[in-house]
Amino acid sequence: MSRRGGSRRGQSGGRGRMGGSKAAGPSGKCICPNCKKTVPHQVGLPCYNQTCPKCGAKMTRG
Repeated sequence: MSRRGGSRRGQSGGRGRMGGSKAAGPSGKCICPNCKKTVPHQVGLPCYNQTCPKCGAKMTRG
């Protein structure tokens, strides 16, 4: 069988690392995995480099 059109994607369906989008973009929020506090994402500052203002844990992208 042959595939027509488009490019072939891997098992991830063409998404980026960790199953997310290729690039999260400038908007969005950072979420604390411990206390669930959210803060706006800052352009140029990855969420994992920020600490939660409430409990001090490393933030994750949400």
